[in-house]
Amino acid sequence: MSKAYSKVRAFTLIELLVVISIIAVLISILLPALSAARAEGAKLKGLANMRAVTQTALNYANDDPKGIFGPIHPAALQFRFEGYAEYGGGPGDMNYVGWNDNFDPRTRPFNKLMIGTEIVANTQPGDRGVFQTFQCPGDDFGWQFWPAFGSDRRETERSYYTANGTAFRMNNLTFSDGAILGVYGRPVSRIPDSGSTVGFMEARAYQTLWTNEVWGELGRGGLADLLGELTGWHKSRGKFNLSFADGHGSFSDMGKGTFYEHIDSQEKDVRGTWGRLDCLPDEAGADVAARN
Repeated sequence: MSKAYSKVRAFTLIELLVVISIIAVLISILLPALSAARAEGAKLKGLANMRAVTQTALNYANDDPKGIFGPIHPAALQFRFEGYAEYGGGPGDMNYVGWNDNFDPRTRPFNKLMIGTEIVANTQPGDRGVFQTFQCPGDDFGWQFWPAFGSDRRETERSYYTANGTAFRMNNLTFSDGAILGVYGRPVSRIPDSGSTVGFMEARAYQTLWTNEVWGELGRGGLADLLGELTGWHKSRGKFNLSFADGHGSFSDMGKGTFYEHIDSQEKDVRGTWGRLDCLPDEAGADVAARN
């Protein structure tokens, strides 16, 4: 009786181990698929939010007497590099974007359109229970750390939404001489090609200005080659969510081999296979020359 019981027990244990092994194999197969599905969902949700913000910009332009796509905050003229985050969203812990600061969420133009005037100062930077349209469900990290890049630690490898109250940076392509050649503060009629001109993007998409291997300042001298392409919010090297000034969005490749050489007579154009950041007028044949 004892031997028979031992055999039955042994078989039971073996069967249990087999079942556990099968379950473990199934989990190992399903988990990556579930993780990929969640990541894809976060990417699509973030892109949908970005498109909603872009549509708000177009609605703003329709109502604005001058047709301005990228609204100018009342306090913006006090600052040199304005326009990238204070169009809308919640409080941040960067300078000037908290409650009672210059870019208080209660005064941001898009908030007035999307939320109205009933905005109460009771949320903290990074609170994802409110201002949801300005959020990306993915890891919305700000600047990726690069040696000597000089970015603010509050925007480096941590949430851009926590830092600025929005996960989406407006295209305010700005050069050191003070020229703003992006969509910020610009009438829709002065955006040459709205279907290819970036309206909003994640911070690291903008960072490619410095890190691309064609003319980026950190690209020259080998840093771009040494450290590789930037990693986007959705763990894809060189690929970022972008929305364009006509309202559509895309998950675009801004990695190696996608940037065009500057046009010699301008040297402020920022263009590639993914589209363009500048609003400079095209010269005859210039785009063709830049692609060859």
